[in-house]
Amino acid sequence: MKMFARTLALVAMFLLPSAAGADDLHRDDQSPGDAEQIARGKASYAMCVGCHGPEGEGQIGVGPRINSANYLATASNELLQRTVTEGRVGTNMIAWGPILQDSGIADVVAFVRSWQSTPGIELNEAPLTGDIATGDKLYGDICATCHGRNGAGYSELGSGTGVGRAAFLSQATDGFLRAIIKNGKDNTPMRPFDENSPVAVANLTDEEIDSIIMYLRKSAW
Repeated sequence: MKMFARTLALVAMFLLPSAAGADDLHRDDQSPGDAEQIARGKASYAMCVGCHGPEGEGQIGVGPRINSANYLATASNELLQRTVTEGRVGTNMIAWGPILQDSGIADVVAFVRSWQSTPGIELNEAPLTGDIATGDKLYGDICATCHGRNGAGYSELGSGTGVGRAAFLSQATDGFLRAIIKNGKDNTPMRPFDENSPVAVANLTDEEIDSIIMYLRKSAW
C-alpha cells in the first residue's frame, strides 16, 4: 500500500503544476492545419493581400504585419479566427465571417499558421495587478507615439495598430497583451518592453505592463 501511495506521489510530481499560480499559465490552441486546408486558405488569402501583403508583411497605415514569429507564437487560433470573422470596427479589417463562413475562415487561419516558425509560448492569464493612473501616464509617455493618443493607431496617423479599440481588446486576452508588450513584434516598430531586455524601448516591469493593459481596457472605445 505504501509503495502504491509513493508511486502516485511521483506521478503527481510530473502531472500537476509545480508552483503556485501555474494554473494561470497555459498555451492556447495553435494547432496547424493539414495540407488541403493550407492550400484552400492560401487561395482565400488572396483577398487579404491588399492590406496584409502577399507574405503577410503588412503595410503601415493599411494593415499590420501578421507574418511575425513573435505574433504567431503568441496568438491563438481562436484570436485569429475571431479577428477574421468579426473584423475590427473602425479599421480596414472588415468582418469576413459572412463571406468565408466558418470553414473558409478555418482554412485562412491554417494558411497563416503555416508561417509560424517558433513554438507557441505560455501565456500568463493571471488577474492583472497594476494601477490605471500609472498605465495612463505610461501609455501617454511611451505608447501614444505609435498607437495614437486615443489608441486609434492608423486613424490617428500612428505607425502602430489601434490597440485602444474595444473591437481589438474584446478579442485579445490579457496574456496575449502581456506577451506582445513584453516581447514585441519582430520585423515591426513594436520592440520589446521587457525590463530585462537589452534592446527594449523602455524597461517596464510586469506591474507596469499590467497597468498599461488596465488603462487600455478602462478607456477602450
